[in-house]
Parts: sequence; structure tokens; C-alpha cells
Amino acid sequence: PGGSGPVSDPTVPVGGAVSRRWRGRLAVAEALVWLPVGVALQRWVPMPWWSGLLGDTTEVPGDWRGRTVARLPRRTADDAERRVTRAIERGTELLGGRPSCLAQATAGQVMLRRRGEPGRVVIGLRRPDQPDRPWDAHAWLLGTKGALTGGPAAAGFTATTVFAPTNGG
Repeated sequence: PGGSGPVSDPTVPVGGAVSRRWRGRLAVAEALVWLPVGVALQRWVPMPWWSGLLGDTTEVPGDWRGRTVARLPRRTADDAERRVTRAIERGTELLGGRPSCLAQATAGQVMLRRRGEPGRVVIGLRRPDQPDRPWDAHAWLLGTKGALTGGPAAAGFTATTVFAPTNGG
């Protein structure tokens, strides 16, 4: 008022770095919603009732079948994958590192789908060191070029179940 020209509101994101920063913050807020949802589903709801969030169950690709993951680096293909990956990491930190690998993969898959991006959730098993121990399980989310969540920890696991994007949505 009384000035010479329009006054911009500093709380409204405009372009460039401000918009990127707000998109990143909103993505973390979204992760802070989906991570606890993934934890709750995993803990209290039988997986067949909610696995549709992950996509359609597909066969393990032939070149993966029976092979143990030696190394699975984290690699993103575009800004949407990068933003989702960072949001899941930051949300997991803010939640004290409590969300499981499956909760992280679930949250990431939902977030990718909301952005129109493909993702694959892979669940793998690893034989225990001692025969009287249960098998270890791990989940990771693959983007277009590599792992978005759970990749480095996938070493030693063999893919047993793959969830691909649901046809038509």
C-alpha cells in the first residue's frame, strides 16, 4: 500500500529454487503420510488385502529368477524419482528410522503412481546362516534406472515376488 508497484508475497512460491524447495517439502509431507500408512498396513492388515497398492503381482523376470542380488545401487532417472527417493529418506529420518523396507517401498510406489511414474516393488528372500533360523525378507523399490529404496540392503537376497504398476492406473 502506498508503494510504487506490485508487492510480492514472500510466502507464495514463485519459480526456480523456491518452487523446487516447496515441491521437496510437500513431497516429504506426503511421505510422512504414506510411511505410517505402510507401517500400519504391514503390522495390522493381512498383505493380500492391501497388496494392490503395490501394483499387480507379476512373474520374476527370467534373468532375475534364482539369482542372488550382488549389488543394487541407488539410481534415479528423473526429477520425480529423485524427489520421491529424497522424500522417503527424509520422512524415514523424521520418523526415527522406524518404517520398514516394505513400508518405504509401499510409500514410494504410491507416490510414484501419483506422479504418473512406473515403479516395481520387489520382495526377496535370503537363506539364513543357520538352518533353525527363519528366512530373511527384504523389499525394495525399483525405478526406471535402478533402486529408489532398499537397494544397497538387497545384496544377498533373491527376488521372489514382483509388483508392477497396475494396468490402467
